[in-house]
Formats: sequence, C-alpha cells, structure tokens
Amino acid sequence: MKKLLKKRMNIGIITVCLLLVGILFYLPVYQFIVLDTDGKQLTGTAAIAMNREFVNTRAGGLTDEKICADIAAYQALFHDPDNVSKDTTKKTLTDRAYFKYIFPYSDYWKLINGNYIAPCAYDSSFSAVVNMDLENGIDFYSARDEKISTLLNQTYEDWNFSDSEKAFWLDRISAVTIPYEYGYHTGWEMLFSCLELFVIGMIGICICVSGTFSGEYQSGADSIILSSRYGKSKLLTAKILAAFAYSFFLFTLFLLVGCGILLAGFGMDGWELPVQVLNTISPYDLSLAGAAVTAVGTLYLILAGMVSFTLLLSAKMRSAVPVLVIIVFAFMLPMFLGVSETNGIWNRIVVLLPYRAVQTVFSDDFYGYFGYPIGGLTFDVVTVRMLLYVAVTLICIPFTRKAWKGHQVV
Repeated sequence: MKKLLKKRMNIGIITVCLLLVGILFYLPVYQFIVLDTDGKQLTGTAAIAMNREFVNTRAGGLTDEKICADIAAYQALFHDPDNVSKDTTKKTLTDRAYFKYIFPYSDYWKLINGNYIAPCAYDSSFSAVVNMDLENGIDFYSARDEKISTLLNQTYEDWNFSDSEKAFWLDRISAVTIPYEYGYHTGWEMLFSCLELFVIGMIGICICVSGTFSGEYQSGADSIILSSRYGKSKLLTAKILAAFAYSFFLFTLFLLVGCGILLAGFGMDGWELPVQVLNTISPYDLSLAGAAVTAVGTLYLILAGMVSFTLLLSAKMRSAVPVLVIIVFAFMLPMFLGVSETNGIWNRIVVLLPYRAVQTVFSDDFYGYFGYPIGGLTFDVVTVRMLLYVAVTLICIPFTRKAWKGHQVV
C-alpha cells in the first residue's frame, strides 16, 4: 500500500480527482438559489437558510386533515380577485401572489400534487390540487395506492409487471409507515442527486491500481517476484489486499470531502424523515439517512467490483495502457446508453452498469420499481446492484490470482 500511496503519478491523479470532487460538491451550495416572498433572489448560504425556514413552516405529519387544510388555503387564493391574473385565458395566480404564497413552498406542493397525477408525469402548475374537490375531504394515502396500482397495472411496450412482481411491490409499499413525516431535507436530496459524481474518484482509483501487476511486467520485476518463495502465494495476496486497502482508504476520503461539503452547507436536518418525502410512492421503507447508508454501501461494492476487474485486466495485460482504456470505457459508456421504450430487459441491464448503478432510485417512479424476477422470487434494483458487484468481486479475484500465477516470464 505504501508503494501505491507514494507513487507520484498516483498522488497527482488523486489530488486532481479530490479537487474536482470538492469543487463539484461545493457548486450546489454556492449556486443554490431561492426567491423570497417578494421575488427577490438569494443565493448560497443565505438562500439555504431561507429555504430551511420556508420548508419547516410545512413540517409535520402529512395527515389527511393537514393536507386538506393546506389545499383549501391554496384554492382560496383564487377567490381573491387581486391574486388572479387577468392576462391569461386560464385561471392563474399573479406573479405577486405566486411568489408570496406558492413558490417558497414549491417542494411541498410538488410532493402533494405529485401524489395525484399519473406515474412518471409532471405538473408544474399543480393543477391536481388546484382543481381538487374537497367537499368530502381527502384520503391522501388511498390516492397514493391508486397511483401505485396504475403504475403496476397499466400496459407498457417494454415491460409489464407480472402478478408476482405486483405482489412484491404491493407488499413493499404496505410496510411503509404512514402518515409520512415532512420537514426540511434539502441536504439529503442534494446528496442523492450528486452521488454519481463519485465516479470521478472511482475512475481515479482504478487508474492508480491498474499497474499493480502490469507495472511489474513492464519493469521486469515479475521474474524476481514469481521466482521467489512466496511470489505466487503470500506476496500475491498482499498485493491484492494492498490494492483494496488503498482503494477503500481513498474512496472514504472522497466521500468525506464530497458528503462533508454538501451536508455542511445544507445541514443534516431531516435525516430521520422517510424517503417518501422525495416521492410519495417510493416503495423503500427507509429513512433518508438509511437510504444514504444504503447508497454509500452500494458505492463501496461497485468500487470493489471495478477494482477487482481492474486487477484482473492488470494481471492479464503486459501494459497498463489498455487496462486504463478498458476501465474508463466501462465507466463512461453507460452515460451514452439511452433508455429503450420497447426493451425492458435492456433497461434493467443498463441500470446495473457502473455509471448508472451509482445513481439512486429512491425518488424515481420509473427506476424505483425496477424488479428482477429470478427463480420465482423478485429482487429490487438496489439489491441486485449490490449482489452483482459482490459477484463480480468474487469472480474476478480468483481469476486474477490464476492469471498472475500462470504468467510466463519473458
């Protein structure tokens, strides 16, 4: 491990990657924008403080009574002629009324309104709550269940849910505690949206360990190591363990820098809230902190799988250059692979590839319900990602050992 840490090229690569991660995770804090009730723009930490204040005015349990009262207050805005715009044929609020009464709480209204619109749809005008009939009250969680039922039972061109998949997801959603608790959670929401940036660190780490074996071939040290007493046993194990220790140590550093900057800027408030504050139909019974731990655990497993694959390539190739090309290609290719509208199997493969696998699915209608029916059982996409990269690690390591031991010294 000392050799990897002291190597100048590695120090340069990791330094550059750390700087990139630090800058990219600081930008959401620095560029965060909020408009106050007068429409005045605030940025940075001042905007974060005001956003926290706005969100916390809506904090509390999302009971039918609370939501119904909030919607009634929203609809009452249209009863005041001074709040209604006269410049459009549609009934809309004036800019003054919108920025004073609605925009500061737009995240809350996206969540509530989103519960009443079709799956994977977007309604920026919040028309579902504006036009809702409140005469007999509301049943927020029945509406949630209806939306989930629509998602599971409608016909798709790429993948239709089987009865066993439907039962699996309905069982998952029934385990989620209601009513949901709502409050400020911007730090965690930002963290989930930025986790894919840690791919930078993964690529840098894989580049650094790519010469673990191929570097020995190039320098000619392979003949000395392989001919030594423990060259094919203890030294081989030590090299593999050193590569993993180095990788996990540095990746932990990347996580501390990235997550530290983001959560220091936005705060850790809301860690105990359910992931359903991101999407009411999310089928994962996790708090935001629990979801973050799950996501970070997945990142470590992806890293382990990619480091194992890198070591295998390094053991098989005499130069580190093709190893680098293949690894960078493996990480970056999924960025350019689109979602198919007709092939669900393709879509379920794409989301398992390195770049896509680091992206969370807790807030997504589409990816959040990706299931994998295997042997009569159904597994969610989060579990399959974890299992896949554990399998990649367990498969690659023995082949790496075999490749090194079978190397013919020139």
